[in-house]
Amino acid sequence: MTGHGVGGRAVVVTGSGRGLGLSYARHLLAGGARVVLNDLDAEYVHAVAGELDAGDAVAWCAGSVGDPRTADALVETCLRRFGRIDGLVNNAGVRPEGLSWEEDPETTRRAVEVNLLGTLYCGAAALRVFQRQGSGSVVNVSSRAQTGVEQSATYAATKGAVASLTYSWALDAPPGVRVNAIAPQARGTGTRRAGWVSRPEEPDPDDMAPLVTFLLSDAARGVQGQVVRLIGTPDGLALGLVHHPRGGRLLADPRGWTVERIAAAFDAELGREQDPVGALPRPVAYLRLDEEFLRVHQ
Repeated sequence: MTGHGVGGRAVVVTGSGRGLGLSYARHLLAGGARVVLNDLDAEYVHAVAGELDAGDAVAWCAGSVGDPRTADALVETCLRRFGRIDGLVNNAGVRPEGLSWEEDPETTRRAVEVNLLGTLYCGAAALRVFQRQGSGSVVNVSSRAQTGVEQSATYAATKGAVASLTYSWALDAPPGVRVNAIAPQARGTGTRRAGWVSRPEEPDPDDMAPLVTFLLSDAARGVQGQVVRLIGTPDGLALGLVHHPRGGRLLADPRGWTVERIAAAFDAELGREQDPVGALPRPVAYLRLDEEFLRVHQ
């Protein structure tokens, strides 16, 4: 796909002063897109914009996405500098760790404000424009943590909420507007757990960037309301979907449900159908692409 399919497009990438966000911005710029960078520190993000050496193709806007005024300013900066906005990458995030009942309330509040409200504020600001123009793409950043991670309950909860927000926005989006999310994995990023030891197959932030560019391009025109996962495995990078939560099989009893009947149902049926808890312990099946697929799609 020449120029990654994003040439000339204008995209806001939140939390793009470093880590994954900066990798997304670099890949978009390499594909000919114009990018608005964002970081808390104005002096720092200004310096990063200069280091990218992208000339008029890069702009910046400092501030916390947890403040709705920053969300509006990001979209306004994109419109002012580039005359349009075609995409938003809701990348900014923080990861508190520890047991929720021992967590400082201010730490909890900040995680919710940045991870969830920041995603909501920036998405709403962009979607107002996308609705008027009948085009645009939002890429939210969720996480496999939404299914549970030890001592990261607040983070997991915010990322689960981002997934739900993605599904709902996809339903609300007018024709021509797409909303998807990613669940990335990369070493050396700001939201990795303290003391986490990277595995040899764990990818670099730059390895995640093509997925974001794809979702912002016309090549993803048939992808809507999905959470796309990209992780490292011993067989290479593995791409897949985090499936939507669905209700399981229901048991009906015309007599109604007493405590005893509920207990009996769990003993006989529902107990065996319980899902395993947690993102990390789950067994994962990896499919290795065959040589013919690789030859045709290289």
